[in-house]
Amino acid sequence: SLYTALRKDSGTKLVDGTGHRPHYSLRTLCRALRFAASNPCSNIQRSLYEGFCLGFLTQLDRASHPIVQKLICQHIVSGNVKSLLKQPIPEPKGGRLIQVEGYWISVGDKEPTIDETYILTSSVKLNLRDIVRVVSAGTYPVLIQGETSVGKTSLIRWLAAASGNHCVRINNHEHTDIQEYIGCYTSDSSGKLVFKEGVLIDAMRKGYWIILDELNLAPTDVLEALNRLLDDNRELLITETQEVVKAHPRFMLFATQNPPGLYGGRKVLSRAFRNRFVELHFDELPSSELETILHKRCSLPPSYCSKLVKVMLDLQSYRRSSSVFAGKQGFITLRDLFRWAERYRLAEQTEKEYDWLQHLANDGFMLLAGRVRKQEEIDVIQEVLEKHFKKKLCPQSLFSKENVLKLLSKLSTQVSILESTFSHIVWTESMRRLAILVGRALEFGEPVLLVGDTGCGKTTICQVFAGLANQKLYSVNCHLHMETSDFLGGLRPVRQKPKDKEEIDTSKLFEWHDGPLVLAMKEDGFFLLDEISLADDSVLERLNSVLEMEKCLVLAEKGSVEDKDNEVELLTAGKKFRILATMNPGGDFGKKELSPALRNRFTEIWCPQSTNREDLIQIISHNLHPGLSLGRVDHKG
Repeated sequence: SLYTALRKDSGTKLVDGTGHRPHYSLRTLCRALRFAASNPCSNIQRSLYEGFCLGFLTQLDRASHPIVQKLICQHIVSGNVKSLLKQPIPEPKGGRLIQVEGYWISVGDKEPTIDETYILTSSVKLNLRDIVRVVSAGTYPVLIQGETSVGKTSLIRWLAAASGNHCVRINNHEHTDIQEYIGCYTSDSSGKLVFKEGVLIDAMRKGYWIILDELNLAPTDVLEALNRLLDDNRELLITETQEVVKAHPRFMLFATQNPPGLYGGRKVLSRAFRNRFVELHFDELPSSELETILHKRCSLPPSYCSKLVKVMLDLQSYRRSSSVFAGKQGFITLRDLFRWAERYRLAEQTEKEYDWLQHLANDGFMLLAGRVRKQEEIDVIQEVLEKHFKKKLCPQSLFSKENVLKLLSKLSTQVSILESTFSHIVWTESMRRLAILVGRALEFGEPVLLVGDTGCGKTTICQVFAGLANQKLYSVNCHLHMETSDFLGGLRPVRQKPKDKEEIDTSKLFEWHDGPLVLAMKEDGFFLLDEISLADDSVLERLNSVLEMEKCLVLAEKGSVEDKDNEVELLTAGKKFRILATMNPGGDFGKKELSPALRNRFTEIWCPQSTNREDLIQIISHNLHPGLSLGRVDHKG
């Protein structure tokens, strides 16, 4: 009767996190009953309650929660619910276990470590409870859906570290091939073609946790191939070798996705496929919790935190109420907020009476107004910042010549390069603004995206900063048919070396060549993606993990590396590695705007054209030789 009541309500009252009606099937019911059947809570009522919460509750939005919770309690729980839930769950027998949020989950091979920088606020704890409940059951795949930057992947990573489980991540894109999951034939060290298992098979054998990021970007046929693994069998057939791989008991599969519709290229997954997962929905964090996170994570004083959050809420409400902000530019995401606070945490200041409020207001202005394209939007941002920080902002003095020189000399000891190598640059007003904005972002190690019409100095400024830092600039020109191998590298035929090297291994046919991104990460260089908007978003999503704070990259394409216990290679970039991208604004031939999920991983900077008369005169006089004259001069004598 509980199941029929839930089915009835699912068609009328209930709404899942995406705003649709939830889909309950017999699979959902069996999942709940199977969880309860082993009686993990040593109390039948409690086990049934937890089982039905796991099956029927987690994918709903916050308003539908109480309706379903009430139904479950009515039908199953006789007596006081609160006292039932207060009883601790006894520790199950067998294996090393650890208790998180009241549930017991098995410990992996690594030492459990709690990441103190990850702040568990009350709504994050609710999400964590939902995840831990599923993990404690041990066999169900989890699908987490939520807006960009609400912390889907980071929560799974935190839990994996806290329970000592190894966690790997695959970034999906439109051209994700089943080979990336399962493996493919590549040449081994002697050049023979051998089957190298992919990340997913590796995780299944070793009992790792795996995150399939942006699941609804992957092609449907790839996803359908995973069906057997998502069933109760938890096995997968490798067609190339005809081997059936059974999942290790500790193996867990997580998938994350942004809601389809708002984000480029995301599909609506079929009901049948979604039903195989336990679905969770993460809402946006409430503003009071944001203040707590900013305070604890970025060591910002609480009074400053509330100012930052107020600015964010103000700008978001401006965007909703005003037609000026109809575009995507007018709003500020959580990533921007943390970037802004990080600029406070990482800033080094020696002066005693330093004005931190002015520092924050300036950085807020550079971050938020640096990317908007209309003067009225800049004015709105300036007004909101001045209102909350009670400080005056003066763009003229922010982007003055002295400030440019101060910034450049801070970044490098070789400012003389400017006179020698880059003597052709004219420091016009827009060029000075660009130098300050880019320099400030690079100083804090942020990925930078420069948007502007052709010829406004985007690529030049990247070269200047690479030259000043004395680091090599690796650049890739993006195009419509670009593939991930263009920047990651790939297998190439072995070229025969000159004759004097006698020890040529002739049996080797192919060898791996690192692409420019991999080289830049290994050698701590600058990496530039020119005309990034020409490449397919789906190809660029492969870069997501490099654009995060950790700056790491799983080279699944390379296959496993033999001298490292057949592990798939994981690259982490050094402290000096920087990533930059340039693009022309949408509307130009073949040019489009990037998807919001990709854009807000970058610090975006808009580069306007120089139309100021003084600037143009400065450019002309800099480039013409002295003594040239356009009029007729009579040379007498």
